[in-house]
Amino acid sequence: MIRRTARAHWPALLVLGLLVLVTTFLADAGPRALVSEYDRAARETMAGAPSGAADLVVSSGLPSTAADEAQARGTRLLASTDGLATAARQWRATFPKPLRDSIVTSDYFAGSSFMPLAHGVNQTLGLGYSSSANAHIRYVSGRPPGPALETALPERAARRLGVAAGDVLRTATQPALNVRITGLFVPADPGDRYWASTSHAKFADAELRKTPDGNDVILATGILDPAGYRALCTRTPFGVNVTWTYTPGTDRVTAGSAKTLVDAVHRSAERIAGENTSMSTRLDWVLDDFVQRLRTTQALMFLSVSGLFAAALGVLTLAVGLLLRRMNPDLHLQAARGASRLRLAGLTAGVTALVTLPAAAVGLALSALFVDGPAQPVSYAAVAILVLTAIGGPTAAGLRLPGRRLVAEALLVVLAVAGTYLVRRRGLPASGSIDPFLSAVPVLLAVAAGLVLLRVLPYVLRPVQRMLARGRSAVLFIGVARVSTAALPLVVVLLAVAVIGFGSTVEASLSRAQRLATYASVGGDARVDAVTMSRDVIDRVRRTPGVRAVVPAQTVHAARMSVDGQLVSELTVIGIDLPAYRRMMADTPLRPPAWPRGPGIPALFSPTAHAPKSGVSVSTDYGQSMPLRNAGTVTSFPGQSADDPFVLVPADALSRATGGGNTGSVSIFVRGDHIDAAALTRAAAQPSLGAAEKNAVTTYRAEHAALTQGTLGRIVGQGFGLTAALVTCYGTLAILVMLFAGARGRGRAVSYLRTLGLSRRQAHWLAVVEIAPVLLVAFAGGWALGLVLPGLLGSAIDLSPYTGGSPVRHFVPDLAVSASLAGGLLVFAALAVFIDALVATRRGLGGVLRIGEV
Repeated sequence: MIRRTARAHWPALLVLGLLVLVTTFLADAGPRALVSEYDRAARETMAGAPSGAADLVVSSGLPSTAADEAQARGTRLLASTDGLATAARQWRATFPKPLRDSIVTSDYFAGSSFMPLAHGVNQTLGLGYSSSANAHIRYVSGRPPGPALETALPERAARRLGVAAGDVLRTATQPALNVRITGLFVPADPGDRYWASTSHAKFADAELRKTPDGNDVILATGILDPAGYRALCTRTPFGVNVTWTYTPGTDRVTAGSAKTLVDAVHRSAERIAGENTSMSTRLDWVLDDFVQRLRTTQALMFLSVSGLFAAALGVLTLAVGLLLRRMNPDLHLQAARGASRLRLAGLTAGVTALVTLPAAAVGLALSALFVDGPAQPVSYAAVAILVLTAIGGPTAAGLRLPGRRLVAEALLVVLAVAGTYLVRRRGLPASGSIDPFLSAVPVLLAVAAGLVLLRVLPYVLRPVQRMLARGRSAVLFIGVARVSTAALPLVVVLLAVAVIGFGSTVEASLSRAQRLATYASVGGDARVDAVTMSRDVIDRVRRTPGVRAVVPAQTVHAARMSVDGQLVSELTVIGIDLPAYRRMMADTPLRPPAWPRGPGIPALFSPTAHAPKSGVSVSTDYGQSMPLRNAGTVTSFPGQSADDPFVLVPADALSRATGGGNTGSVSIFVRGDHIDAAALTRAAAQPSLGAAEKNAVTTYRAEHAALTQGTLGRIVGQGFGLTAALVTCYGTLAILVMLFAGARGRGRAVSYLRTLGLSRRQAHWLAVVEIAPVLLVAFAGGWALGLVLPGLLGSAIDLSPYTGGSPVRHFVPDLAVSASLAGGLLVFAALAVFIDALVATRRGLGGVLRIGEV
């Protein structure tokens, strides 16, 4: 019986099977691909971290001792290289297992502090043992150190000290040490990542450190062998510092383990912290920033994908309903012959299972074959829901289970309202946890909106019907009278349009916020920060190719703020021509403040300056005191930290107060097209300052790329676009299924009306009039919901990780994108209606009246 029924209704079953296959493939492939991309983003974050930032560095050591007690220090664990290796294993065992498993390399260095040398000024030498350096160096002269206090130096360090292999260095310490240099070495592979670490760079060259008078202090590190390190610990009284460095592997950190690793780092630091021991790392900072961005991405993608899945589930339910309509005559015939409800339920379940189960299996297999990434439990849950819907729907129809439609609809509306309240209060689920109810709030809102609109639609159509009844157009009257009031098609189309509107609104608002945040950070298309207020630098920047306009801002740090003659604090004074700056930035989202009118010198203080309303003056080391009028507050200014106190004053006033404006540093805000950062750097160069020159160039392009590029940023942009395209397809399918479901009745009506004089052209319009109200209501409701949904969810959508910390408070739709996507759905709907009308007009009255003709 199941096979015969399946053969009789194979077209509808084929459509159902294809829908199950495609939807199953998407339900499994989507999470697989997202998790794979999330893991790629984690690897990208680790690879892009500053050199050494991800290293876990455990610090300990041997304290200095009296000269006659040095020998006794040799009993300590850290006084031998074997003891250092034992301690390295002990520290690693202290780490929680997830953190321990992420480590790919480890090494340690134990050595003295830098000791001044007797033969040179500002020259120092540190002696120590490294567990890894010998494997990465190549000797160019001499030999490795021996068992005594002998050492080998980096060739570059020896050149800075002016020594060679065979020389003896004497330290200016008490007691003094005579250290023989046995050899010089260079990196075996300078391009090896080993040398990118700051802890290893000391084996490639000497470190340089500035003295208060501007001179360089040379800090050279010499390598000892194990016996030499033992001699350092037992024959000298100097303290020994030990660092164990553990480096996590880039490919061993995943999106799923990132939050766990952050917690593991904190627990490790607490376990290791002691009187003479500590652990330092920035791995938690690196991963915590990634986790924040990941949470935002996951929340946005889950909202978008859940809407897509709900639309797919709705189309699948429509297809099941269409199949049941085709099977109804057979089911009625079976019931008339005495078949029980249980038998009918088994028949419908068997027929649908015959195509649903193989189609779901094929969809999962294709997803595993063509999509990278691990399978996710949520995918199997989604596939289970699809299969239960495809099989359980007909089964319930066969059993004729009773239902309370009005109660169910009211419950959905209540759940949508309650969910919206909770999601605004609690936010969306964080990474690693899923709250099905809160995550389904947008879908519940769409369903609730569709049900409410469906209940309102008949009341809107009644006066229209009465008005059309007095008219002469039979097409309009019959079409409006036959308007479908099925809830599911309207909800699916509404949901599809809402997903499109939601995605385009979030993406457009995020893009605007990122643009504003970048301009607020840079202050223009570029900013040049020079250490001196040099007019030559400003002129050279102004003449750089591509530069259209510049506005310089004189900056004086550590100025003194006084109130009624009493010194109260220090702050940074920025002198700028705000009217000129406002004109230059007029075509950007940035809106610099303006000087309020009034007597005296106006000043805009940052909130952290805590300036009173009157009696304020500012003085610098370069000139006279400048009385100021507190004209208001400025919350931020490009190039200034929000936590540091600063004040904006007119450029001419600060110039007069500093004796002509040639003192302090300068920030030059630049507008232009295709600005070359290298050319700006050359223009801002001041070779006369020598090593003290610290000019910096910040460009809009680089800052904006830091916010928008990367794997997570690409997921947000491409994810919304792909989801919009897929949900458009499902919305079109919903319209097609709705048309096919009403094709029999519509064909019968058209055939009768054709015998009464209905023209072919009028017949084309009947299907359009019949479906147009539902489509218009669904489009209008979905469009409105999609535009207000981001604001309705409130702080649950936290986009600040993608805007440099600036919250996105105003969600503005991109009408061009939204209209084009929604318009595409409307075009497909119009095409589907046109095709249905053509098919309906070809049915003759004899065919319609024939028994069993469909």
